[in-house]
Amino acid sequence: VNALGLLALVGAVAWWVRARGARGAALAGTVGLLGASFPVLYGAGQLHIELWAAAGTVAGFALLDRGASWRGAALGGAALALACFSKQTEVVPAAVALTWAWTWRRQAAPAATAAFAAAGLVGSALITLAWGAEPWRHMLAYTVGTYSLPNLGFQALSHAAPWLLLLAFVVHTAWRTGPGAAGDATLWFWGGALLWSLSAARVGSGYPYFLDLHLATVVWVGPRIFGDGPAGPSRLWGWLLAAQIVGADVGVGATLATNAVRLREVEAQVPALCARLGEARMILAEDVGVARACGRTVVLHPFIMASLAAQGRWDPAPLEAAVRRGEIPVALLPFDPRKPATGVHAERWPPALLRAFADAPSVEAVGTGFWVVQW
Repeated sequence: VNALGLLALVGAVAWWVRARGARGAALAGTVGLLGASFPVLYGAGQLHIELWAAAGTVAGFALLDRGASWRGAALGGAALALACFSKQTEVVPAAVALTWAWTWRRQAAPAATAAFAAAGLVGSALITLAWGAEPWRHMLAYTVGTYSLPNLGFQALSHAAPWLLLLAFVVHTAWRTGPGAAGDATLWFWGGALLWSLSAARVGSGYPYFLDLHLATVVWVGPRIFGDGPAGPSRLWGWLLAAQIVGADVGVGATLATNAVRLREVEAQVPALCARLGEARMILAEDVGVARACGRTVVLHPFIMASLAAQGRWDPAPLEAAVRRGEIPVALLPFDPRKPATGVHAERWPPALLRAFADAPSVEAVGTGFWVVQW
């Protein structure tokens, strides 16, 4: 699913920079720069959909940026709406794109806005007819979450800092471009994505919050770095950017390789883990993939329910009582529950369940990095 989304995203980026005049090495280098982005590559082999959302946003911007044709503008508005249906947070870049159109493509803006609104209304009506109000509760009320400035700092260090020089080069070249940069759709996309990345202060956020920022950076800097025009980097900037890109490539490659090795290690432990889960079909687990590989169904999504408990929207006390009575007899955890939970594990479980895990009569380490808790 997401590998196809990656192809769609690469195609959208290539089409946009080509429409902006990139050819040959400039086009190839810009597309290749995507390989230095962890947010672009991480989910490509997994069941994720954020790359489809990003592809829709990039295509929408590209269609609006390309010209004043009402047909292209309408397609751009529809692409922006489809991006929002893939991931509801894309509504912010879509609003930025439509605002840019009303400011700098006034003749195309009505068609883009009408298509965006029409697609939005039709899609929303279909969702409501199929599932009623429940999806809107999930997408609007439940997705708010809780906030943490330390988490924003950690996410920025993980996903913005590795591209710090590339981000700085955007500012440098935009300043050199002068007043003409104010109407550039790519800079609007970049500025909106930079501000919207601050929403990574939400507990549980991760790399997708920086995906749009990386894409806007690629579209702006790629043709300038790899092209031969006057807007290219100086010798000093060239060496700095080369070090940044190579370092980011190595970092992304090493991280993905580490994840692959870890996956193989977990895969090798699956038979032993499955054997320790007993006959229970419904279990508690943080690693849903391992539970499903063992043919078990996970009772709840721990992080989402912990978030709802922190917001006062869900009371975990009845589930805690059921767990203590042995009605859900097994939990599979990637941490020792007898020790205080830290980091993401503390965020992913309500305190009531963490207490129940710690008090369980049987806690057994199985393999490397897993504990089976039984009542």
